[in-house]
Amino acid sequence: MLTNIPYLDKVFLSKKTLNFEGREIPFNSGINPEEAKKLIEVINLKKPINTLEIGLAMGSSAVCFLETKKQFTNSRMHYAIDPNQFKDYDGAGVKIINDHNLSINFKLLEGKTHDVFHYFFEKNIVLDMAFIDGWHTFDYTLIDFFFIDQILRPGGVIAFHDMYALSKIKVLKYILTHRDYRIMTEHILVEPKKFKTIKFLLWRIYRNPLLIFSRFFWKFQIKSPFGLIFIEKKSNYEPNFDFYKSF
Repeated sequence: MLTNIPYLDKVFLSKKTLNFEGREIPFNSGINPEEAKKLIEVINLKKPINTLEIGLAMGSSAVCFLETKKQFTNSRMHYAIDPNQFKDYDGAGVKIINDHNLSINFKLLEGKTHDVFHYFFEKNIVLDMAFIDGWHTFDYTLIDFFFIDQILRPGGVIAFHDMYALSKIKVLKYILTHRDYRIMTEHILVEPKKFKTIKFLLWRIYRNPLLIFSRFFWKFQIKSPFGLIFIEKKSNYEPNFDFYKSF
């Protein structure tokens, strides 16, 4: 077993899933089995009630949240923000949730974060955990974080995917200089096969040579080919109106 969620393991092994109409399509977007296992580990540790992800895609991370939370709460809700669920992913994320009786604790908000996040403010929803895997540019990732931070309780966790992207590394630098968070280094994914990690490092640098100058990249990716990072909110700190620190 990869994740102890049999139908999700089947998707990972076959690399196939179903679209909204029930037609088989390639599974080519989402977290991988190792990342899913680590995500489940942190969910079990933190036991979040209200959770949110940016980017539903083919539903693998949503399944991790919904299936894991069944073990410790009945009042759970998992939300997803995705403007392209039916346009780019053929409704695959919604399909896997519906087919496995998880929809009662799930709500999809179709739109971009800045267009739909008013829903959470209007409902006075407080988040315990979030997963950011939306549009990877600096501006959109920062917007995703900014809105989530407004309703994430102290002690809550945000997971970032694809953190080897320079845009996301820049966002993390902003968070660590302008808000009160810590990187959960105890939950960094480590790859035991050094050759696999080195191969990944070289491939990433080949794709984006500027990574050579990224301290974050060398600190974390030298041990792991995975781009999953968890940060924990320590307090609701807001800097003064004229605060600035280089990041």
